[in-house]
Amino acid sequence: MKKLMKVLALTLSVAMLCVVLASCGGSAKLAKAYTTGTAYYIDGIGWYNSDTYTLKLNSDNTYELLFTEHRFGTTDPGIKGIRTVIFTGKYTEAASSDGWETHKDVTLEPATSIYFEQHEKGYGRSTIAGHCVIDTNNWTADMTELLDPEANAMTAKDFLAKYAQQVVVTVEDPSLDVEDSSLGYRLLTVPELALLAD
Repeated sequence: MKKLMKVLALTLSVAMLCVVLASCGGSAKLAKAYTTGTAYYIDGIGWYNSDTYTLKLNSDNTYELLFTEHRFGTTDPGIKGIRTVIFTGKYTEAASSDGWETHKDVTLEPATSIYFEQHEKGYGRSTIAGHCVIDTNNWTADMTELLDPEANAMTAKDFLAKYAQQVVVTVEDPSLDVEDSSLGYRLLTVPELALLAD
């Protein structure tokens, strides 16, 4: 009986391992990632702002555009704001219109999901103010109330209709030039996104 139980346990373990490995194999893999950033001084209040954009392109022609922002004080030290926004959707790419061999134009189709999170007092006067998380994949009544307090009618679909947009960015891919050994995969243009301008 013990022998039968061991064989049965081993067989179930192997079957589970096969199921897990099969599910992992079907997911998209990261094909390329490009990054850029900006920093500036907010003159009126004496704070600094630092932004980072990372564009991840996956093997199944999906993208993830990650925006992170940190605000911090000078004479009033400490974190004043942290914001993270993730746009996901489909993309296409082509040789860049600027003619550079190592440049590509990547068209980001309107996002199919947006994740938005911010903390600290640095966003108290923003269109979307205060501490919050907005996730179009996991929409709640609290998100509707925050974004549409008067009509209380906004949905994830409405949020995407307002902020998901097609954007074309130029990236630098040094792998396109056999003599380039810099490994400098960069976003050459900062995407102009309505959600970040609000």
